[in-house]
Amino acid sequence: MDTTRARKMQLAARRNGTAHGPAPDTGDPAQIAAYVADVTLEMRNLAKNANLTFLAYLLEMSFQEAFDLTRQREEAKN
Repeated sequence: MDTTRARKMQLAARRNGTAHGPAPDTGDPAQIAAYVADVTLEMRNLAKNANLTFLAYLLEMSFQEAFDLTRQREEAKN
């Protein structure tokens, strides 16, 4: 996923109230996955801007996994 698309998804999540600020202090896996997606996207962007290619790639994979888990859990609720 390119940075622009990921950033748009993150901004949309914040507008919709689904992005998390501080770490959730709950055992809810959906909230934790959403938080991890938000944080890893930020770290991925930092690594990418610093030309840390492999680190950015690993963080991208972490973001994708957390984002997919969040989406799957939200779809299961509906």
